[in-house]
Amino acid sequence: MSWPIRFVPGSKPGIKRKAPQEKNTVIDKKKYEENRVREFKEEWQRERDWLKYSVEKGMTCSICIEVGQTRSFPKSTFTSGSKNFRFSTVADHETSSVHLKSLEITKSRLAAENRETVAHKSVISMNNSVRNQIINKFRNIHALIKYNRPISDFIWLNKLDEAKGISHGNTYNNQKAATTFLENISACEKEKLEKMMDVVKFFSLTMDGSTDGSTTEQETIFIRFSVHGKITTRFLCIGEPESTSSLDLFKFVERMMNENGLNDHRHVQKFIGFGSDGASNMTGVKNGLVARLKEGHPELIGVHCIAHRLELAFRDVFKKDKMYTQLSTLLLGLFYFYKNSSKQRKSLRECIKVLDINGTLPHKINSTRWLPHMKRALENLFRTFPAFLSQLQNASHVNPKAEGLAKMLCNLQILAFASILEDIVKPLARLSLMFQRKDLTLADARDAISSTKDVLNLFELSKSQRTMQILETKQFLGYSLKGNGKMDMEKKASEIVGGIIKQMDLRYKDDNEELFSSTLIASFRNWPTVNESVD
Repeated sequence: MSWPIRFVPGSKPGIKRKAPQEKNTVIDKKKYEENRVREFKEEWQRERDWLKYSVEKGMTCSICIEVGQTRSFPKSTFTSGSKNFRFSTVADHETSSVHLKSLEITKSRLAAENRETVAHKSVISMNNSVRNQIINKFRNIHALIKYNRPISDFIWLNKLDEAKGISHGNTYNNQKAATTFLENISACEKEKLEKMMDVVKFFSLTMDGSTDGSTTEQETIFIRFSVHGKITTRFLCIGEPESTSSLDLFKFVERMMNENGLNDHRHVQKFIGFGSDGASNMTGVKNGLVARLKEGHPELIGVHCIAHRLELAFRDVFKKDKMYTQLSTLLLGLFYFYKNSSKQRKSLRECIKVLDINGTLPHKINSTRWLPHMKRALENLFRTFPAFLSQLQNASHVNPKAEGLAKMLCNLQILAFASILEDIVKPLARLSLMFQRKDLTLADARDAISSTKDVLNLFELSKSQRTMQILETKQFLGYSLKGNGKMDMEKKASEIVGGIIKQMDLRYKDDNEELFSSTLIASFRNWPTVNESVD
């Protein structure tokens, strides 16, 4: 008997107890696993933010999935989903090379986003330098286009900046790059306009045409709208229509509206106004552009440019006036005489200096036909009169043109007429400048027209000291004038004033009088002040 003696419960004296038989653990474990239902345990996610669980996919690794989407990377069961719910499965993936590599890439990304690495700071510094160079190039091309300079100036402008110490780099210094920059600026402005149009309730278009350097017809369209009470006018597009017929212009407008997104369902009902000049292809009652646009937009109102109307009213008065024709011939003759000869210009400047007068070279009156040009030309005629006459008389010995201009300049009737016309043109020029303001409303325009007519009605020839002095003394600034002066200038002045007022009434008479009258409230100038009583 071996020691120590152990006590075994249930043993009896004299009876040897059988040794217990060993169980087959392998078979038992197999049966246990077959009957066991494994489930995902949330405790596995502690300190494992990357471990995700869903009923459909099972266990997945968010880090491995994110890295695998951006680059070619070995796949694992935790990328597509694993339903082998064992802790050992999680631990094996956690220590796998695929997971560790994904974890390293993710940490590098976070460090780069937080600008923690020296390499990243170097790259950002380099990028800022390149970015500043590109910004300078964008500014240069924008300035060239804004001030009507050719794109070819882009290259030497960059060289000028380099000479000033402003770095531009060695790339994108050519016309092709300048065109690319310009296209991107245009795209950004177009995107801004599209965002503004989303909050705009109504808009109108204004179109006018001119010819470019190659004598090709170009039509420019502007869009006008109100945002939060602020009137805004923006450039929309410029293009070349097939011709200036109303049908081709209509096709051009429709094409431009489609290209700029103004004909889609969001904005098509917002188009309520169209401004243009008074040409028949624009405002024709039956087949004009406005009439064609009204077929698709019945609510549209066509507006004939009020500044053009004023010009037309002025021109209508002097269509067959011989004195106005002679005066225009004199003013244009003076302009081209000095424009086409550097010798004559130099001689005129010397005369202005010797006579010590505040004179300038003559102004052109037929470039854009606006009344302010006529006003400046007339003012310059009287201000520089002594220098004009002295220089022309000196040049008349060898130049027949100078002799003819000098005779016209000394003509009593022409100079008296010019003096009368300057006094009449002054209020009209102020009205024209007001019509060209961007913040002008129809209510302001109507008040300005009424005030201008009142000023014209108050005009009296006897109150014009210069005109009366010319007629009575037949001299101006000591220079003798030639002519019989038989024309009744007082009657002439009265006819001019009456004709202008009559033509203004005809040109500003609208069929939409009731509609335009309702816009008076839009002008704060028409609102009563605190001290005024309202009936």
